[in-house]
Amino acid sequence: MLRRPPTTIELKVDDIREYEYMRQQIAKEQEKGKGFEGAPNWQSGPKSKEEVYSRIGYVPPEKTTGASCRPNLL
Repeated sequence: MLRRPPTTIELKVDDIREYEYMRQQIAKEQEKGKGFEGAPNWQSGPKSKEEVYSRIGYVPPEKTTGASCRPNLL
């Protein structure tokens, strides 16, 4: 349900120039990254759980031994 008529978005010449400038900067940064030897991280194969956890910020709970977790029922 529209409560008001849609507004128009105007594309200006300055916006196009800014977009082109940003695109060139990103291209330059990508070219700098290609200068090193070796494969990028995403092509280097499967990762260990620790690497994945550190990348996503997951901290797994600490593991405890089975004997110390159980209450003393005697």
